[in-house]
Amino acid sequence: MSSLIKHSFGEITLNHPLWNHQFLTRCSTGNLSLTDVQILAVQMYKFSKEFNRILASILSCCPDDAAQLVILENLFDEMGQGDISQSHPELFRRFTRALGIDDSTLAALPTTPETRALIETYLRIPYQYGYLAALGAVCYASEGIVSSLYTQLYKGIVGTAPLPKESLIFFEVHIDVDDSHAAKLAAVIEPHITMSNEDINIKVKLAIVEAMDARVQFFNGIERQISNYNFCPPPSLLLNT
Repeated sequence: MSSLIKHSFGEITLNHPLWNHQFLTRCSTGNLSLTDVQILAVQMYKFSKEFNRILASILSCCPDDAAQLVILENLFDEMGQGDISQSHPELFRRFTRALGIDDSTLAALPTTPETRALIETYLRIPYQYGYLAALGAVCYASEGIVSSLYTQLYKGIVGTAPLPKESLIFFEVHIDVDDSHAAKLAAVIEPHITMSNEDINIKVKLAIVEAMDARVQFFNGIERQISNYNFCPPPSLLLNT
């Protein structure tokens, strides 16, 4: 039964329109400019730095000891396993610095409505659908797709400009590690689904779909910013759209 559930949830993400998004296509074909990558980087950072809050929001309403442990392990990895210089937000700032965006500029640049909606979707799900559905969204629509998604983004990024290897560690970590996070989350979720009623199954599916849809809107926001920049470039560093 659990393999059927895993297949069912995986099919939602595998067949989602996200993978046909224009921005991802441009990454795959090497059709990004440095400005495009800067725009992407700022909004990715705005989401990435909130991921700990997303995990913590699920933890706050999770009564299951085994699930709590998996969430805490994920949080510990996000925070560099106790070394703040290796925390994922800090690894990402290495990337944005290499793109010419200093930390104060990065902090000051606005979060787009689409990025904010992606963050708020993940923060809302545990309270709307329950902790299992929220874990499902993180498992299947985040950790479970990050290796494939970031591989495509990585290809587009490295094709724009020579960047020091050190600045790309964030992507390498997520491409290599997040499949194991997804597997641990799935191992926690699936027994509950098999022993539970159809209502839980439906809620997990709704959570996954809503998270994937919000990710599409995130990339729509990236394309909107790129279009605005190309139409009327600002006199200083992009991104004030």
